[in-house]
Amino acid sequence: MNKKTYQQIYQELESSEDISRVSEKYLMSISTISSISHQKTVRNVKKYHTRVVQKAPRMVRSWRGGKTILELASQNRFPPVLIASIMFKEMGLKSKSIIKNPALLNNRRLEQDVIQAIENDMDFSPRGHEVQSRLGDLGEELIHDWLTDYDLDFLTESDLNKEPNAKTPDFLLNESFDVNGSKVKWIESKAVFADETEHNRYQKKQLGFYEDLFGPGMVVYWYGYLDTITPNNYLIADHTFFEAMGYDLDKLLNHAMM
Repeated sequence: MNKKTYQQIYQELESSEDISRVSEKYLMSISTISSISHQKTVRNVKKYHTRVVQKAPRMVRSWRGGKTILELASQNRFPPVLIASIMFKEMGLKSKSIIKNPALLNNRRLEQDVIQAIENDMDFSPRGHEVQSRLGDLGEELIHDWLTDYDLDFLTESDLNKEPNAKTPDFLLNESFDVNGSKVKWIESKAVFADETEHNRYQKKQLGFYEDLFGPGMVVYWYGYLDTITPNNYLIADHTFFEAMGYDLDKLLNHAMM
């Protein structure tokens, strides 16, 4: 994706309600737009979290005055589940347990508010985390099928974790494999869209170590990446690489995370 288009999409995604419209406007998959929206939400949370936490006493008073958690989330432009968690801490309640099981609350109104917040937050709710995890699994399953179809010998991350090696890619081939004229020894699967910020984070946290340990490899950003990204000693691919070989990517590409 070129940077200008990405910046336009990023600006237009103000909430999860914008995902379908933006997907249709730019003729891109729901999952690609959803991934960009999710990243924007997470970055805004990191940027404004301290400021919102400082409003906790005021938000609790507003809630007791009749406002719902969803209304407070909209007012503060912050994810509903995180607003609930911030309020719970202010109230002296254990947020993690309650988010997992709102029935623990003795207050019927608060319980219904929390349920509503969870249902409307696909970024930080348990269901949202499950969806993101499942999409990650789908990506890895597709790569597993691809390597198996080519009758290649490889180890998965779970195999590698049995060994004393802290940095382990999703797949490590026993022998290098030629992909579009380049040698590939390892493969990392990411069910995300990668802009420079996302890619640089992975480069620093994982990809650079894989290069040093195993040599050239490949990272798959399933939902695309900016064409301004320059890889090191590895290939970058997205869903189009697998579509060209006839793999069915419908579940991966048409499942919104929001």
